[in-house]
Amino acid sequence: MSDTKVSSPAINSSSNVGHRKFLDEANKTDEALRTFTELKKCAYAYKDLGNANSNDFMECDCYEEFENGINYACGESSDCINRLTLIECVNGECGSCGDNCQNQRFQKCQYADIAVFKTQKKGYGVRCEEDIEAHQFIYEYIGEVITEDRFRERMIQYDQEGLKHFYFMMLQSGEFIDATKKGSLARFCNHSCNPNAYVSKWSVDGKLRMGIFANRNITKGEEITFDYNVDRYGATAQPCYCEEPNCIGFLGGKTQTDAASLLPQNYADALGVNPSTEKKWIKAKKAAGEKILKSEKDNINVEFVKHLELQPCESFEDVSKVMGVLLQLDDELIARRLTERLFLTKDQALHFQIIKLHGYRCFAKLLTTFRDDIDFCTELLEYLEGLPKTTKNGIVSSRLGNVIEDLSPVPEFSNICQNLLAKWATFETYKRITKKDISDSGDRKLDLRRIRLPPGWEIIHENGRPVYFNAEQQTKLNEPPTGEVKALQNGTSNRSRESSSFGENLGGGTFAKKRPALDQETYEKKKKQRLDMQIKELEKVKEEELRQLKAKLELENEKKSELERIIAEANQQKEQEREENQKRLMEQEEKRLKRLQQTKGDHLTHRWNKFFAGFVPNMIKHYEKDLSREHIKECARDIARILSGKELKKNGQKGPPNELSKEKRKKVKEFTQVYMDKFCQRRSEKTKKRSA
Repeated sequence: MSDTKVSSPAINSSSNVGHRKFLDEANKTDEALRTFTELKKCAYAYKDLGNANSNDFMECDCYEEFENGINYACGESSDCINRLTLIECVNGECGSCGDNCQNQRFQKCQYADIAVFKTQKKGYGVRCEEDIEAHQFIYEYIGEVITEDRFRERMIQYDQEGLKHFYFMMLQSGEFIDATKKGSLARFCNHSCNPNAYVSKWSVDGKLRMGIFANRNITKGEEITFDYNVDRYGATAQPCYCEEPNCIGFLGGKTQTDAASLLPQNYADALGVNPSTEKKWIKAKKAAGEKILKSEKDNINVEFVKHLELQPCESFEDVSKVMGVLLQLDDELIARRLTERLFLTKDQALHFQIIKLHGYRCFAKLLTTFRDDIDFCTELLEYLEGLPKTTKNGIVSSRLGNVIEDLSPVPEFSNICQNLLAKWATFETYKRITKKDISDSGDRKLDLRRIRLPPGWEIIHENGRPVYFNAEQQTKLNEPPTGEVKALQNGTSNRSRESSSFGENLGGGTFAKKRPALDQETYEKKKKQRLDMQIKELEKVKEEELRQLKAKLELENEKKSELERIIAEANQQKEQEREENQKRLMEQEEKRLKRLQQTKGDHLTHRWNKFFAGFVPNMIKHYEKDLSREHIKECARDIARILSGKELKKNGQKGPPNELSKEKRKKVKEFTQVYMDKFCQRRSEKTKKRSA
């Protein structure tokens, strides 16, 4: 695998018949795990790396749907606004959908069953050990999250270490995931020019995380691949061995750069760009002899983005793609262009969908980011003024009103900001419907959590019961809007999604078809059966609770024993460390005293040398007629050193006096004369020997 800037290709629903299988290859997962350090979640070089743009958690408007102990809220086929905008729900934060909903795949590590095997030419690869459906979450791409500077340092470092494979993936602008030495099994997914998977970026509890998802239905034994879509930052090109009919032959280098799309796929989808548009633009540029350059920062072609002719959103799916990118985006050019696409959208039903998908929160972020761009902010404020009326709840929770108040003092924005604040002041604020409100409503014919309302309609709480409200039309109904909504009968499984239509006379709150009345005997019989079943269920629940309590007690006892053992080991280790520290401190003190003593001795030696050097040269100056100047200097140094040594030998703590006494001077003079006579004699003998 190479260093990557990854995007998510469009879903391909083509048949997977004829795709190559690798079930006969040996399972090398254990072997592969020994080649790197496995991480359960990303490790961040700095705690603020990988943060999503929004500091506040975004709550969805789904309701919990427990059945047989499983919460089916926020499922694949639901209208969960978090799932639609690539945000995971978090227990304790996303209140109404309940804990452990279906939109927690990263947090629960709901990985597909995969295995690592050895390919013929590509090193390790990953295959699926089960059939995988389109859109299914396969695995999270995990590694060390580092800055761009550190990323470039590691590129050089790994190259110097002789590593053949790098495992980098861009997380967001200026931040990269490095799975080269620490990561997950997802690092072994190879590149393909016709991949069956793609990478998508999700916001999970305030952090951005990269997941690999199925691009189509994948059958057991197929290799899992995705398109690296990579500029290799100057690295040499490598042959591509995907063996697909559309293979371009190389990874990296000029061939891969030219072949890669002009935009990451999630940006392209949000902007409404299809491959034919990109190919047409590339062809025109090449015909004109112009180079095609991509921004190394975000893997986008700025010129292509600026010259796009944008189209309005035409469906709820278009709105979901735009809002999903806008909520996570930090690229200003893409943010501007996506906002332009929203400006072009005139369908009011889509306006309601924009607001529903955290629209107010997104607009607050855009106004803050582009505060200094007068024209863009003016256009955005005018767009807000034209949006349909809703309840005030979304404006308050997104703090959009606070942002508008901050912009009011700016002269260019003053009038329109005041108009917006005045308009929003007329919006109603309602308590949101809760599970308790549904239980207390007494309406047993409808499960209010499973009603799909048309755009503009909400379920609110008023006077102790749920009410259907349309802020734009200023309409409140006790029953769902006539002819525009379907709901499941109470107690029907949400997974089946089999809707029961209401009759035309919804004002009476009756179904089109009624059940026949039961006779008293049948009713009593069914009642007894129901009570017996409830008693059995209650006994099962109590038995399960008792079993869980016993297991919990055993676990607590095991934890207590383990804790006591850990404390004992910790105390023992602490005592050993204390003894070692004490020993080390004593050794350090001895060394310090020794160095101090040595330093003091060196200092005294220097002082005595300097003292004798003050008068010894004058005592031997008359020898210059027999010796050279260099010899005189050498002798003076030797005499001073010898005399210093004698003094220190007598008393190693005493320094030299201020003056030399007559008696001491006489002794020094005698020693000096004897030393010089001997030195001259030795010099004379050496001279005679050389002459002979």
